[in-house]
Amino acid sequence: MSDFIRSARGMIFHTSHRILDRVENTLDGRSTEVLVNEDLEKRILPGKKTVLYVGLRYDYGNKRTGLSFEHHNFYHTLLNMDLNLIYFDYDRIKQTYGQAKMNEALREALYYYQPDYLFYFHYRDWVDHAIWRDASRELPTRTIVWLADDHWRFEETRPVWELFDVVATTDADGYEKRKAAGSKGVYLTQWACNHFLYRDLRLNRPYDVSFIGRNYGQRQKFIDELEAKGIKVATFGEGWGASGRIVQTDLVRIYNMSKIALNISFASKGDKLQIKGRDFEAPGCGALLLTQNVDGLDRYFVPGKEIATYEDPGDAARQIKLYLENDAKRQEVARAGYERVHREHTFKKRLEDVFAFADSLKKKQ
Repeated sequence: MSDFIRSARGMIFHTSHRILDRVENTLDGRSTEVLVNEDLEKRILPGKKTVLYVGLRYDYGNKRTGLSFEHHNFYHTLLNMDLNLIYFDYDRIKQTYGQAKMNEALREALYYYQPDYLFYFHYRDWVDHAIWRDASRELPTRTIVWLADDHWRFEETRPVWELFDVVATTDADGYEKRKAAGSKGVYLTQWACNHFLYRDLRLNRPYDVSFIGRNYGQRQKFIDELEAKGIKVATFGEGWGASGRIVQTDLVRIYNMSKIALNISFASKGDKLQIKGRDFEAPGCGALLLTQNVDGLDRYFVPGKEIATYEDPGDAARQIKLYLENDAKRQEVARAGYERVHREHTFKKRLEDVFAFADSLKKKQ
């Protein structure tokens, strides 16, 4: 054997061992079933129904920017409900062990725990579709997907949502399209307030008007038009000075320190205005919500009695002045909005309603 061949074989041997070492380190040398047993957060209450929750832990999957909206709202709500909870934070597991191992772990968790409900908040199409399909067909589990941005991702996400027993959407048009196509498993829901986090803390309210959200699109122009009319708005979020991204703790505090919480409903993608989580979070903290008059909002609030709505910046300025000059009226509307949210528009109630709808359906064969 030539020295060249010996050298080449040696290089291949050592390279392959380095690759295997990296794989072993990544997987920590554990089997998938051990990973699921040791890595997943679990809360077991004997005799209670079980939900396997699949959702992002980190904000858009990026741990540097903090915890996600769904972690603070869906996970935290489920944690406070009378259910067994298995938390499959698939972004963290994918980042730690790779996509293939994440898929193996999800299948293991599904077939080991055989939950009553699989609740999946869709973000990226990272999960092997066979797992969703098999869970729906082979297990007693009711599979539920909650879709965000269904108004512009309807076709993009179709290969995923068609595999679930229940499609929960906040978009009325998406709901009607599925119903017209013969779907019995589509459920029209809406954003809400996690009342375990968002509540009136009885703080002083030094901000006459606040706005929380990224500075993009027409938002700067809207704020400028208000300020030209003498309305000072305290702005928070990326692109507004040095405030940066606002974490959940600060969201709760700012709304609790605001007399009027302004919501600017311009869409980040597409041209359709949406009802937003802010429409429930702000009144859920006792602030008067002033939001754009979006289609369908009157299903959830009585404008003028529980919230205030506007048509354009001029109308918003008029409403702000009216409510700041009449403190008793502002407090009356804000209190009615607060009570409506905590009575009807909590994520706990939304989840209970979705689970009840799932229970009412005949399982797919």
